[in-house]
Amino acid sequence: MNYFHTDLPTKNPEQQRISTVIGNKADFPIDVWPLYSRDPVTDKERVLSDRHARVVVRTDTNEHLGILGPRTEPIPYARSMQATDEALEHIGLRYDSKTQVYDNGATVRRQITFPNITIEPVVGDTVCFKIDHFDSYNGKWALQLNATGERLVCLNGMTRPDYYVRAYTRHTRNAGLNIPELMNKIREGVEDFKQSNDTYQRYYNRECTWNKFEQLMLNTIAYNKEHESDEKRPAVSKMRMEQLSRCWDYNSSTLGQNCWAAYNAMTEWATHAPTRGHTHMMERKRNAEVAKVLRHPMWKNMVDEPTNLRMI
Repeated sequence: MNYFHTDLPTKNPEQQRISTVIGNKADFPIDVWPLYSRDPVTDKERVLSDRHARVVVRTDTNEHLGILGPRTEPIPYARSMQATDEALEHIGLRYDSKTQVYDNGATVRRQITFPNITIEPVVGDTVCFKIDHFDSYNGKWALQLNATGERLVCLNGMTRPDYYVRAYTRHTRNAGLNIPELMNKIREGVEDFKQSNDTYQRYYNRECTWNKFEQLMLNTIAYNKEHESDEKRPAVSKMRMEQLSRCWDYNSSTLGQNCWAAYNAMTEWATHAPTRGHTHMMERKRNAEVAKVLRHPMWKNMVDEPTNLRMI
């Protein structure tokens, strides 16, 4: 059978999704419409039950944003962003934000930076507190807020093996962000971020040569275990090693041959290196790869941190 959505809006007024935040790229109306099936032999159509699937439609452009399962309910982007704003305002934090929608609105990323919350691991090298807000209507991303840091000198994201703050929820009928709980997480995250200054200073004071960095990359980011037995595809990615080599050359020339340069070479690769895929999708994937490196025994040994094998 061939499936497609109806051109009529839902009859349930409670399902109409109109956001309330003004001046936001993610502030557009959506609705949930039923799907139809067409019999290829008789050409007859019938409405599919909500138990099977529905489609999210952006009603200002009539674009289809994603298919929903029976237990999934879209949370309007603006609603979750408004909850985050309320939490930040209750705490009394000054912040700047930038919102970008992708795939015609099917996915969204909001970057919230805090210019008054900074650390300086190295003189002149300032890092500010940052929250990344991800969400989607097509199921690619759950609603989540991940807080790390952003290096102001080059706008590299500061990947960590874990996040200072993480709020996560799936799109279900009763899902949403609990503002008091989010406020507590943000407060704790700010304190953890400030304490990370000591970690980054230790990185700066630990020596790292190109040979050490190269061996680390050959065993982590540049290595694909699935290609070990593939004669056509080498296990080590030449393209990735070339990208990482350029990132190392730049960062070691400005920061010195130390683990702080190695760390920033990895985050630069995750944030800025060219990619064949969608940049916003690949950046998240690469940040996850860097986070895995930061849990690897080789890196732990380089920066003099205890190794927890269960975290790898």
